[in-house]
Amino acid sequence: MHILKQEEINYICTLAFNMYKIPVYFYNHRGELVFDAAPNSLYNPLYPSNSAIIAELFSGTALHNFPVLKETKYLEKFFSISVHSNHQFSGNIIVGPVLNFRMTDETINGTLRDLQIKVNKEEMIHYYTELPVISNFNFINMSMVIYYMVYQQPLSLADILQNNDGVEKERIEVEPPDSRITEGRQTKMVHTDISIEKKFLNYIKLGKKDKLLESFHAVQKQGKKGVLSKTSYLRSQKNLAISIITLATRAAVEGGLFQEIAYNLSDLYIQKLEELTESKAVDQLVETALLEYAERVENSKKHQYSKPINMCQNYIFNHLYENITLSQLAELTSLNPNYLSNLFKKEVGISFLQFIQQTRIEEAKTLLSYSSYTLAEISTLLNFHDQSHFAKIFKKFAGVTPKQFINGNMEG
Repeated sequence: MHILKQEEINYICTLAFNMYKIPVYFYNHRGELVFDAAPNSLYNPLYPSNSAIIAELFSGTALHNFPVLKETKYLEKFFSISVHSNHQFSGNIIVGPVLNFRMTDETINGTLRDLQIKVNKEEMIHYYTELPVISNFNFINMSMVIYYMVYQQPLSLADILQNNDGVEKERIEVEPPDSRITEGRQTKMVHTDISIEKKFLNYIKLGKKDKLLESFHAVQKQGKKGVLSKTSYLRSQKNLAISIITLATRAAVEGGLFQEIAYNLSDLYIQKLEELTESKAVDQLVETALLEYAERVENSKKHQYSKPINMCQNYIFNHLYENITLSQLAELTSLNPNYLSNLFKKEVGISFLQFIQQTRIEEAKTLLSYSSYTLAEISTLLNFHDQSHFAKIFKKFAGVTPKQFINGNMEG
């Protein structure tokens, strides 16, 4: 085995940092920081340095011959690769911290509340905002690249994940369900039959509000409600409500509702759910959510389109802020561009270009109503040639100019 010199390790660390712009460190066999490829990187304000976090995370991992993945309770991710030369442990290459997603102020505040930490929130927000963001998949691939540079041996994603499954994982014990099943049989209190649940969810998928309401109340009156929290009845109700909203979201998407609409509705209802303090309000919110899903599915079903046109509309909906071309949609649907254009006009009643404009104007109305963007900024965001063109298209579809729309909202 080639014996890595310190300058070679430093080179690997520097090269990895230059490629990914993520902090890379090398700690020797005594746990001392020998090389830092990102000397000015930020560290968690709750610790005196990144070395303190690393010592806490990676003590005892020197013997592992694969990248060890770690996550802190503050959601930062790190990995460690032990360097062995001539069968002797030289030290650890440590990479991190990173996040797998960009945290919003709400997520940061929620994390700090959950951990009951008293800290300067502005410092934490700044720290989280400045951390590199990389998907978990790409982060693990980075570990594979560095591992190969050290050992010239390939690893697979499956190898790393399987090996990490055995690293300091706590076994979660759940009590056997047998005694509860026996008790339920004796008291004749069993959970609602799954066929009834499927019927209830099918009404959402079909957009049948009246039948849904009738079925929902029938389900509420029969069967046993799951106990999803041992410590709080309200928490148990909320957890059950989250389960119902999640199932309803899937049913609505299957019924034809754009998934981004369905998932955002789910997020908003669950966020509102967490603010409630009374059991009755939880039941009312669930009923409201279910009816909204059914109503939106019903409205979407008024326009029954073929699969290619549904695919086009969903793509347009999700890529509204990008440049969308007929050739992109043709490639998406595997159809000839001219054929797709004619099919779109035949089914929707307007050309795909007019549909994009119409959808962008609806988005513009939302931005004018709920954001602080200027007309010029909205025009640019939504890919209009200039503000004059934007105003012309806006009036064509909204019936008023953007300024008249704003004034109307202010008067309302």
